[in-house]
Amino acid sequence: MLTKVAIVGRPNVGKSTLFNRFIGRKKAIIHKTPGTTRDRNDYEVSWKNKKFVITDTAGWSTDIFVFSKDMSRQLEIAIQKAGIVLFIVDGKTGIHPMDAEIAKQIRFSQKKIILVVNKIDTQAEEIRGYEFYEFGFNNTVFVSANHGRNINDLLDKIWDNIKYDRKTKKTHEILKIILVGKPNVGKSSFINAVAKEERSIVHDVPGTTRDSLTAHVQIKDKEYIVIDTAGLHRGSKMKDDMEYLSTLSTNYAIESADVAVLIADASQGIGETEVKIARLLLEKRKSVIVAVNKWDLIEEKEEEAKYFVEQLRERIKFMNWADIIFISAKTGQRLEKIFQEAELVFKQYSKELTQEELNEVIRDALTRKTYISKGKTLKFKEYAQVASKPPVFVFSVNDIELVHFSYERFLENCLRSRFGFHGTPIILKFRKYYREKQDR
Repeated sequence: MLTKVAIVGRPNVGKSTLFNRFIGRKKAIIHKTPGTTRDRNDYEVSWKNKKFVITDTAGWSTDIFVFSKDMSRQLEIAIQKAGIVLFIVDGKTGIHPMDAEIAKQIRFSQKKIILVVNKIDTQAEEIRGYEFYEFGFNNTVFVSANHGRNINDLLDKIWDNIKYDRKTKKTHEILKIILVGKPNVGKSSFINAVAKEERSIVHDVPGTTRDSLTAHVQIKDKEYIVIDTAGLHRGSKMKDDMEYLSTLSTNYAIESADVAVLIADASQGIGETEVKIARLLLEKRKSVIVAVNKWDLIEEKEEEAKYFVEQLRERIKFMNWADIIFISAKTGQRLEKIFQEAELVFKQYSKELTQEELNEVIRDALTRKTYISKGKTLKFKEYAQVASKPPVFVFSVNDIELVHFSYERFLENCLRSRFGFHGTPIILKFRKYYREKQDR
């Protein structure tokens, strides 16, 4: 297992800014409201041939925060599981009473601790941070997470404290699975169940998960990255900028995922929000599994299962290639099946046909059905698969205007019938065929 590096500190000292600096993009939400980060957030980082997992944590808080006990518990768990602790303090404001309390608690954790004095923009400002030496930590680095100052020095400090493991040199693709759905469908319960610990705060107040949260989990000796997301709302429900930022974070997380699991509530069915999210996933060209959660609460399971399948096929016709699995995050029912299905779906998402395979299915399709409009016949001159993840096929035809959506659907169905491609979109592109080669 990779060494875990936990970022801890009181609110607004720059933990999420430092986390974003490490991973090279804006993943964690940055906002002036204390307590924005409520859950632990994992991300794998590589530096000078060593890899480690950086964990952003909720700020140590006081009783004014609604989730203070939950956030504090997340911190304690993060420190317990970490090999290295980055204790972040604010070099501009100086020592805060809460800093002293945190220092006292982590000093007895028997972990490797690096004191990171943040918001030091120049070498001249470092004198402001000297007072933090009274905490007695040997490893201290003065940085500016916002401007990137001395971040490489901090990474070197982390590198020096990581025990080298040859296994970390092996490169293997870890499947990234993102959970999407409206608030309170059970995304956080799902991630807590598969992680076998409380990784995400579960609460009945919509919007508890504000940021996308990443966790490394192990299912049957195989490692996965599961991304929990803030609940997506319809645009009319965007009540404040925090909710807007959450949605942006979710959209960014979708970009990096390999497989998306669209979670619906068994008691509510497939509604407008699920349709909207499905369209977003299609726009992002993601492979998809539909999971119906809270199935343990349904009594007439056989009838309800038929109803859900009918709803899915009727309301999300454009995604009829997605499989539907009935789960219960509370009882653990069929959660492992989600990961088994994700493996199969990702293989379909990554599938590349040989030219011979493509020739066979397209020639058969053209023999079975020729498209004629206004006396003109649609003719295919060339065709090839040009990409995967998702599969993309380009067809050169005699007349672009003859390409009707119904014939596109026919060709897609032929490809799916012959090669599967379940769980993944297929992109068909058409272009005008030019016989004459342009002069060089």
